[in-house]
Amino acid sequence: MSIARRDRVLPSPLLGGVYRARRPTGPVVGLLVVVACFVVGQAAAALVLLPVLGASPNALLGSGMSLRDQLALLLCFLGATGLLALWVWGKERRSFGSVGFFPASRIGAKLALGAAVAVALLSVPVGVNVLSGQFDAGAVHAAQVGGAFVALLGFVVQASTEEALTRGYLMQVTYRKWGLTAAIAFQAVVFAASHGVNHNVSVIALVNILLIGLLLGFWALAEGSLWGVCAFHVVWNWCQGNVYGIEVSGMDIRTTMLDIRGAPGSTPLLTGAGFGIEGSLFATVVLAIAAVAAALAFRRRLSAARSSAA
Repeated sequence: MSIARRDRVLPSPLLGGVYRARRPTGPVVGLLVVVACFVVGQAAAALVLLPVLGASPNALLGSGMSLRDQLALLLCFLGATGLLALWVWGKERRSFGSVGFFPASRIGAKLALGAAVAVALLSVPVGVNVLSGQFDAGAVHAAQVGGAFVALLGFVVQASTEEALTRGYLMQVTYRKWGLTAAIAFQAVVFAASHGVNHNVSVIALVNILLIGLLLGFWALAEGSLWGVCAFHVVWNWCQGNVYGIEVSGMDIRTTMLDIRGAPGSTPLLTGAGFGIEGSLFATVVLAIAAVAAALAFRRRLSAARSSAA
């Protein structure tokens, strides 16, 4: 059956990339590939990037990170991207773009939407914490604005790599063998589990990361590609760390435009404490609503696709 034929009956064009593979991978081996990319790929890149950028090995711990340390840590995800590319090219015999970057129509609009939604969703729990006195809004660091925008490059690499591995590759190979429901759930669980070793992680934090995985999984399926979710993930992380000055999944960033911290006597369940706003119950509410909205958007797209195929 041709790719074009398959794309007409698939729940989303995003899932069609796996059918371009001459030697496709199953979900169990696919999970091992994802783990190897994260662990081996980043470790190999760190051996090169840390000395080249002059970063401290302590940067890998994510504590008190200078701009140089932050860039070194985030750019290490290039190693994970490289390993994934080698796997899909060498073993599966398909293009890297097939993991979710084709079709490539209206890319600018998808990127803009992803960035805008990230700012809007993140600003709700941050704003509620500030207005309720849980957060103290400190000084504006005008001298660090340039460095903060340089740091954006690192988050482009890190977030896009995670999207390609989870919402792209892992969801595709899981769908091919186990179906749509398993594909959505599996990538979200793996995404949450990958944050389980982060500093100051909590149960609420893992629930919120799982919700982000579901939100972005449904979004990617509804869009049919990864452009929008990549933009969301990049801006979500960057605004937390380099704009608001809040920890990013336990990573303490020092190059920030603002300095928003938990107020004395604040409630960790509301602020997220050392994990950052992703560990906040306010974020849980926002992300749950957004995940449901994304699921409904995908459901409408799926219904429309089935109607047109009938």
